[in-house]
Amino acid sequence: MLFALLMLVLSLAFLINDYRLSEPAPDNIPREKSWARSGIMPDIMISGIEIQPLVPQAGESFVLNIFCQNIGIIRSGLYDLEVSVRDRYGNEVFSGKTSRNRALDPGQTGAAFSSSMLRGDIPGRYTVSVSVIPYGFEDSNLQNNRASKVVEVR
Repeated sequence: MLFALLMLVLSLAFLINDYRLSEPAPDNIPREKSWARSGIMPDIMISGIEIQPLVPQAGESFVLNIFCQNIGIIRSGLYDLEVSVRDRYGNEVFSGKTSRNRALDPGQTGAAFSSSMLRGDIPGRYTVSVSVIPYGFEDSNLQNNRASKVVEVR
């Protein structure tokens, strides 16, 4: 009986002092005050931008493959992929958008975009930029939904 009474007192003390809503930590790290994002979510990230051949020749087509991976612990929803290629002057030489109609399982990597119609007409550096836009689900980390790669065309 004494043990049960002690547990009741400790429980009430814990409820009175709600540690989740305390002030920020001394290092100005804000504490989570909303538990809305504490659930388990998918996380789509760009896991690779592949160019073949590694050093394309000016005026010749090269292959661009983009891979995405779900590093979350539940199945993702559908997502769009926006791809652009800019030359060294910032001129857009390619722009494309594709919709991925297949979700990714946890840990699964999939080819999200592939094109062999790209070419750099003049030698120099080209920048490939990719963005993933999730829809129908909440992505747990939007910071890894963008990536870029510099390609040297000879």
